[in-house]
Amino acid sequence: MDQPASSRSTSRFTRSQLPGSTRREFLRVSGLIGLAAGSWSLTGCGLFGGDSPEDPGKPGGQRTLRLSFVPVEVLDPQVITNGMWLLTRGVLEGLVAQNPAGDDVIPAVAEKWTISPDNLTYTFQLRANAMWSNGKPVLATDFERTYERLFTPAGTSAGGTTLGANSYQASTNIKGATDFLSGVLTDWSQVGVKANGERELVLTLANPNPDFLLALTHPALLPLNMDLVDEKPEDWQNPPNFVSNGPYAVQKWTKNSSIELIPNEKYWDRKNVKLDKIEVQLVEPTTSGTATVPYENGETDMVNIFDADVARFEKDPELKKQLQSIPTYSIVYLAKLRSENPTMDDPRVRRALSLALGRDTLAKVTPGLRPGLSLVTDRTKGWDESIAIKEDIAQAKQLLGEAGFPDGKGLPEIRLLAGVQAPMVDAIVDTWIRNLGIKVKSDIVESGVYTTRRWQVQKGDYIGFYYGTFAGLPTWPTMVGALWSPKDNQMFSLPAAKWAEYQELQLDKNLKPAEKTAKLDAILAKDASPETRQMGELVAQATREPDEAKQLDLFKQAAKIREEQALYIPVVWTAAYFAVRPSIKGLQLRPYPDYFYLKPLDVEAG
Repeated sequence: MDQPASSRSTSRFTRSQLPGSTRREFLRVSGLIGLAAGSWSLTGCGLFGGDSPEDPGKPGGQRTLRLSFVPVEVLDPQVITNGMWLLTRGVLEGLVAQNPAGDDVIPAVAEKWTISPDNLTYTFQLRANAMWSNGKPVLATDFERTYERLFTPAGTSAGGTTLGANSYQASTNIKGATDFLSGVLTDWSQVGVKANGERELVLTLANPNPDFLLALTHPALLPLNMDLVDEKPEDWQNPPNFVSNGPYAVQKWTKNSSIELIPNEKYWDRKNVKLDKIEVQLVEPTTSGTATVPYENGETDMVNIFDADVARFEKDPELKKQLQSIPTYSIVYLAKLRSENPTMDDPRVRRALSLALGRDTLAKVTPGLRPGLSLVTDRTKGWDESIAIKEDIAQAKQLLGEAGFPDGKGLPEIRLLAGVQAPMVDAIVDTWIRNLGIKVKSDIVESGVYTTRRWQVQKGDYIGFYYGTFAGLPTWPTMVGALWSPKDNQMFSLPAAKWAEYQELQLDKNLKPAEKTAKLDAILAKDASPETRQMGELVAQATREPDEAKQLDLFKQAAKIREEQALYIPVVWTAAYFAVRPSIKGLQLRPYPDYFYLKPLDVEAG
């Protein structure tokens, strides 16, 4: 691997810190299938035994919060996993944090900042009293070293929606970051990250990004205690080694089982951290109707609920009072599977399926859903109907006929691969059968099988889509440039044989990063569809365009091409529902994937 030209000691991001040595192995071991937050439950009344007193409000009493979250196997925010959304809630703290509404930022480690007249240079002043949980100060060099680790080549590209990949979102637009990550750039001094002394951090952008400050709240840009990461590269994530700088520190962690958090006594705003302990049970989310049992038995004070339970709570006068919800930036989507059978390589077939999806009907499957008319949420500033998918069953049938499948005859059975049993999967299958008269079948598999199979080239008798969910900031650079990005679309447009070749190159450990990047880009430039390459050109133009109106128009053009190609098909936008007892104070729900911060939470006496 090429080394950056830097006189400082830096940490190298190696796959030895993950369960497997390659992304494919990591996914196979972890079995992760989603990044939205799991269910949470809280108690301040000692209902689970242990050392919580009956009255946590008494002097000397302990306020304990008990909650549940999806399984966590990695506590590294620089890797796309469930764990990064737990860390960003209050274990690690970045330069800025989101406000309660999630539409702007407030100071965090940085107490203030200035922006240059050309909107390219952001200068952050760090708090003098910002501390790590081990008592050492949080310095500007901690951020610079963390970001150098983030941008150091490790066999994966930036961001997107791929679990196990590097979590940096290229649309953040830090100067030189993606080139450094790809190995094209090896001189760290050319990357737009520089610590000026102990308390000043300067971040320089390649092009203006009006959403840059919000982008800094993504988990990828949380700081790490790099002295510890360098000292214990194989063991820094495991307590008692893990060092935090947020309101809570990691006391215990049993992978995929439990995490215990305690206040970070060195936190700069310790007086506003109210809880004494947070006990997190790591459990698989369920829609089976059993998730609310502990809540309704009086054993927990808050729980994330789904589907039929939401409808039941809304119909019950007492339970309805305890229901809180928030529309999210999370979308249910379908992504094309690769297959030896070329049927799905025809964009007319994919677009027909998109046009006949019946999103208005699907949005009624469970409460809180909205039709997914685009992979850009309709809550994004500047969104309009020009990029919306205009559902049209007649046109869908016409496209199938033009592709050689009149009235759906001769079209192979469409498979819908999913790693979870969900009402939406069944509803999609039923809608396609009803609207197009074609054969469709769901394929529900164990989550580890799902994460492996969705990247494989399927046999000739297996075509279709995989079912997924993902979320991100509601900005055009994020939702067009980072999530379901031009490169993602180009990879999904590759013929099966070329995709297999592309994967082989990705896993080739003998190639230097720059050489590997050049070979991978050459395949996309030659074999990706012309439409996806055009999408890439438009996004590249948009990131260079200083005029916001012109930039928006370019992003819309790119988004329109993406919807018409239907390599990814938007289904519905989701909502998050929580049952919350009145004893919980300080809960501020946000649409972002982590939903709320732990810092303001408190519990009253049971």
